[in-house]
Amino acid sequence: MDSNRERIKANFADVEAYDRRIKRFVPYYEEMMASVLACLSQIENRCSILELGCGTGNLSLKMLEKAPNARLTAVDLADEMVQACRERLINYQERTDFICADMVEFCRPGAFDYVLSNLALHYPETDKKKLQTCRNVFKSLKPGGFFSFSAMLDGETQELRQRIWKMWEQDVLENGVSSAELEEWCTTCHKTDYPVPSSLWFRWLKETGFTYYDLIWFETIFGTIWARKPSRRITDSLQNHFSLKKDRVRRTSENLRAGNE
Repeated sequence: MDSNRERIKANFADVEAYDRRIKRFVPYYEEMMASVLACLSQIENRCSILELGCGTGNLSLKMLEKAPNARLTAVDLADEMVQACRERLINYQERTDFICADMVEFCRPGAFDYVLSNLALHYPETDKKKLQTCRNVFKSLKPGGFFSFSAMLDGETQELRQRIWKMWEQDVLENGVSSAELEEWCTTCHKTDYPVPSSLWFRWLKETGFTYYDLIWFETIFGTIWARKPSRRITDSLQNHFSLKKDRVRRTSENLRAGNE
């Protein structure tokens, strides 16, 4: 097993510390999860969902509450996280399968209507592994299936990277994190983060075969991307939905750039 995988497992071994840390260092955590789950808004029939990097089950629980007819397969690299997720979903055991596995390599061809992930896909340390994840997600989705994920994102330029990082630092400090805690996070937990710009994700999604990929939400160094696997028929309502999301994100992005000039 490679050293980065071991570091990731070590960072997430303390389940209680992870849950305490995540909402302090990601002040927009609830909003971000809502953006990932928004693709489930019109679920009525039975569906199958794969979650990559389930962690302690924060997204998993909201997902199962939002989609009462769904069956979830929850995957995480750390045994401790899988067990914590299992405990959190105690009332949904009959609708959930728990698997300890590397999300980069996980693949079940044509098995899922949705693949979701919250704050996990920036952990694979190379572009090759991130692309492999996209390919396995594409293979695992049924035709017309959705891929919705949030991740830490890098700025498209060095200047924008510095701006959004400083904005995030300010938000974190205002959220009750001390300067010492922030410095400690940067020298420990952040060592397993390998964010890339959204444009690189778009390139990989396109190369893999996805359509209608877009950044539908972002705040400082975090963002949520949706993508769809092609099917024989793509409805106008879906195209319009992506267009509305795209317009909102574009306006937000323009305001961010203008406000820091």
